[in-house]
Amino acid sequence: MNFSRISITKNQKKIISVSAAGVFIFLLAWVFFYLPGSKEANRLKDELALTQQQIQGIESLLSGSQNRDEAIRILKSKQQYLSNKFPSQEEDSIKLIPEIARKMNIEVVSLQPGSRSEFIDENGKPVVIDGKVASFLPITMEVVCFYKDMVGYLLELKNVLPAFISVQNLNAKKDNQSTGKIRSTIGFNLYLLI
Repeated sequence: MNFSRISITKNQKKIISVSAAGVFIFLLAWVFFYLPGSKEANRLKDELALTQQQIQGIESLLSGSQNRDEAIRILKSKQQYLSNKFPSQEEDSIKLIPEIARKMNIEVVSLQPGSRSEFIDENGKPVVIDGKVASFLPITMEVVCFYKDMVGYLLELKNVLPAFISVQNLNAKKDNQSTGKIRSTIGFNLYLLI
């Protein structure tokens, strides 16, 4: 059999190169953003299911035959947990942020708290909870670490930090080709009741 030689034009080479780059970028985005996001979504679903079970348990306690004192004790412990997660001072939480990072072998390059801002409702008034004004403190942090360590660090912050935080933005780029580490800038909000 005689196969004729296939010739590829410059335009076809460009199309193949652009297509290969597009597939590569898609795979990178899938590995670095979709997979961790789907794991976090599954974890949140499990947490929601657990919370719903706890709510059903409390409702069954309040519905009649169970001890109402026990139901009130459970509700007070949940309220205390939430109160502890909304501190009135941010200093302790800010000190813990780099400490937790260092314990997880993450190099903290910089940590910059912003100005505290009040939550504003749709009428333009500050949100007040139990006589305290709800506010948030934006924090920008730059770190150098492995990607998996950064994901673990953000989960650890959520679990260990005595305040609620939410990641607002995350930018990551390779820091060093030989080590495989990334340099990340993380912007998150620390929530307070003052």
